[in-house]
Amino acid sequence: MASTSKDSGRLRLDELSVVSKFYAQGQRAEHRNSMEVQWLEAQTSTVTVRYKDEKAKGTRRKPRNKTPKQAQAGDSAVKVTKIHVAQSNYEGALHQPKPSTSKSVPVTASPKPGSSTPTRKSTTPTTGGTPTRKPVPNHVKEVEVKYSFVIKPVTSPDTGYFLKRRNSKYKYVNLKSFLTDLDQVPCVFTSELGSATVPDKQEKSPVLANQTKEMSKSQSRKYQLQTEPTTSTKRLRRKKKEKKSKQAEVTKFDGYMDAEAVAKGLKTGELIKGYVRINPKNFRDAYVSNEDTSLGDYYLTSVADRNRALEGDEVALQIKPETEWTDGKKTAVVVHILKPVHSRISIGVLKPMEKRNSEFAVFYPRDKRMPILRIPAICWPNGFKTNPKQYEKMLFVAKITNWNVPSYALGVLTENLGMSGDLAVESMSILREFDLDVTPFSADILQDLPRTEEIPQKELEYREDIRKQCVFTIDPPTARDLDDAVSVLELENGNYEIGVHISDASYYLEEGTELDQLVSKKATTVYLVEKAYHMLPVELCLHCSLLPGKDRLSFSVFWEMTPEGDVITKRFARTIMNSCVQLSYDHAQAFIDDPDKECKPEDFPNIHNGFTVADLKKTVLVLQGIARKLRERRVQNGALKIDQVKLSFELDPKTGEPLEFWKYENKEAHRLIEDFMLLANITVAERISEAFPDIAFLRCHEPPKQTMLVELQNNLATCGIHIDISSSGGMNASMKKYITEDYAGQCRGAVLNHITAKAMTRARYFCSATMESELDYKHYALSVQIYTHFTSPIRRYADIMVHRLLAASLGYCDKPEWDEAYVSEIAANCNAQKYNAKKAGEASCDLYLAHYVEKHQPFEQDCVVVDVKDRSFDVIVLRTGSVIRLYQNSCEENAIWQTEAIPVVKDNVSEDNAKKPKGENEKKLYRLKVTFPKTDHFPESVLIVEMFSIVKVNLTRLNSYKLEATLLRPIATLSFTRQ
Repeated sequence: MASTSKDSGRLRLDELSVVSKFYAQGQRAEHRNSMEVQWLEAQTSTVTVRYKDEKAKGTRRKPRNKTPKQAQAGDSAVKVTKIHVAQSNYEGALHQPKPSTSKSVPVTASPKPGSSTPTRKSTTPTTGGTPTRKPVPNHVKEVEVKYSFVIKPVTSPDTGYFLKRRNSKYKYVNLKSFLTDLDQVPCVFTSELGSATVPDKQEKSPVLANQTKEMSKSQSRKYQLQTEPTTSTKRLRRKKKEKKSKQAEVTKFDGYMDAEAVAKGLKTGELIKGYVRINPKNFRDAYVSNEDTSLGDYYLTSVADRNRALEGDEVALQIKPETEWTDGKKTAVVVHILKPVHSRISIGVLKPMEKRNSEFAVFYPRDKRMPILRIPAICWPNGFKTNPKQYEKMLFVAKITNWNVPSYALGVLTENLGMSGDLAVESMSILREFDLDVTPFSADILQDLPRTEEIPQKELEYREDIRKQCVFTIDPPTARDLDDAVSVLELENGNYEIGVHISDASYYLEEGTELDQLVSKKATTVYLVEKAYHMLPVELCLHCSLLPGKDRLSFSVFWEMTPEGDVITKRFARTIMNSCVQLSYDHAQAFIDDPDKECKPEDFPNIHNGFTVADLKKTVLVLQGIARKLRERRVQNGALKIDQVKLSFELDPKTGEPLEFWKYENKEAHRLIEDFMLLANITVAERISEAFPDIAFLRCHEPPKQTMLVELQNNLATCGIHIDISSSGGMNASMKKYITEDYAGQCRGAVLNHITAKAMTRARYFCSATMESELDYKHYALSVQIYTHFTSPIRRYADIMVHRLLAASLGYCDKPEWDEAYVSEIAANCNAQKYNAKKAGEASCDLYLAHYVEKHQPFEQDCVVVDVKDRSFDVIVLRTGSVIRLYQNSCEENAIWQTEAIPVVKDNVSEDNAKKPKGENEKKLYRLKVTFPKTDHFPESVLIVEMFSIVKVNLTRLNSYKLEATLLRPIATLSFTRQ
């Protein structure tokens, strides 16, 4: 074998693609040769190129018209159509085939014109089974050149240009298919003679096609590739899928099944009932949860398959045939909307249609899950037709009136909110978007409210009077809705009587009245950054709030408990109380942090009813000791605690603009109150369930889907973090090992809390009669068998329902005349409104944070990477808790991205999961290498991005309530030594 040391090139391939045909540049201009690519046995890193010089006979074809790119390259293009891979020693890319036993044939290599490299001879092994070469005519000169080559990964800088042009489809590729499948693109061929590139579209060589037909099966062995389909491949697939989806959108929706057929299908199991969830980043993708939590969700692949259903709608699904499933996911189509939960309202901007004199304008909703609307001219605002630009930043509320085709719907404008960017307008748009009714109560309703705070004599006669006990509230200092208080009474036997006292709002809210109906629809108080929109009229809130020094009606739960937290007895009572003080969490925390510190009365609010700071301290410390025992017991029983960042803002009293923000910190004082509220809710749930097993208003939390837990476990195991997913307690205990007090532990905690919260299902209210067994009542996160909400009746209608049941169970009133349908309807509305209020509160925080960031540039923050995808990655901003996605254009200085797929460690795969269709369990993790180029001030720097990596970004405001981030160059910290 001749030496190739001096003029040998390198054939740089990635593991995914093999050249089938390419053009070489750099040969002599007079050589325009036809060659064929043929891949034979690969064993060592040697490649032989044969080409024919037809110039000897003067049979050159007519010069063709050249493209600008070809003209720039000159006449140096040489078609290469035959490459002989003699051997390969790269074990990482291809399986080792059997060595060839054929004899060697001496060949001669032609030197590069103008070079001093002498002509050399070599011995090239011939592979058995190769088609017999035709005799070369005398007038054609045949030249063979031998090159050495290496195979490099796709992250090699030499192949970076082709990352956008590769198109490999298969994990296993047949060797023979390299000759026939023209989708296998590309490689880079470089040598001293020149370089080779692959065009996007190629014509198959007739000679090559004939040769491949004659190849034996032994030469068509399969080679396993080392990496997953590339970014370019996925992009092409996605475009193809989107094109197919868009074509489907042109057609009309299918009609719905009639109600009778749907009922029959649900009963026989031919149809599935569930709730729609739409991907907020891709409105064509939607999911419906599977009742079997060990299986994945049902996938709706297009708007047409969603069949006019929107976020949250209860629908009936029909599963598609398995041949139409996507990547192993069960695909389905909506055949009926059982209950349209979504309001069909959206917030957006109005723009004219491109077609002049059109009778419609286009409404673009902010929520990408909503369809684009066509608004008739009758709904346009004044002056829109003649001057639409004056409305281009105006926010409108629109409602869908008709939806016949997937691409757009018909709608009407219902409200003009004002200019986007204004905080008041944006806040109102949030309330409208989440369909939250904040309409003030009418004067007629307010007239019926009690005019005085004086308690009627009738209530004084039968209620238990605890006004002389040391009862007090612990809340934020600015809170006005004080609906819970606590007390401690030391007993002669050494035990304590612990009391939790809740405002008796149900006394003032009489069932069945017009006010009660309005409140039941609101269902919850909505907390935005700048304002709270109360569920009850403000006047009634003040009557119910447990303000210090005021007589108030309350509903109390008492326990006799040992100092170790063991419950001896429990009882319930309607009471009359008078809070002696409104402590803040900081006051209570001061008692806990330093019990021996002497506290001055002037450091506390006014204390009523003759009690002192010493009395308050003693009570708080007793409560703290018992609460710690209760908490330890709950954790031992499997309770799972997921901490998520909550922000608080200081606003300018004149402009309303945010001046400062901070993370809301849960201290021991917060957990003290939380522990006793949980105990009260559990105790009341047991009581009403026992008294009214058919209409008990309860709250459950179903376990996460097994598929999501397994995915979470495997992803974390790949990063060296092993989580026990067998139970909520196991998950909590295993996570605590990695969440430490140091900086790294805090970063790990941010990621673990975020991805664990994403895997959780949503807790919900329900009527006890709807469950098949009491085992279904369980609350997964709290790890308790039964639970409800009792402790916040001023801000939750669910608690009002529970108060009424508890009062009936104690004989204070008659049993409610409720049935399963009524309780279930109230529960469903409470679930929807609670979720919408939560999302509105989060959106309000995002709005004010975006405005704060805009006014405090640059806003550089540390982030921890929570997920890396093939073309982007997500980070959690440690200071704000914001989750932001970064793309390649999110980098400064034109940084180069190179993505590498990481094999996922399967930490625990059940038999059921193993039997799933291929693709359903195949989730990918990626590692990203970001190369920042050298500048006048900084050298070239490389940043490795993977889960749990720490990066620095600069946050900017993208729109009214969203942030975007720019990835910053990592700057090495320099250490200086004093001389």
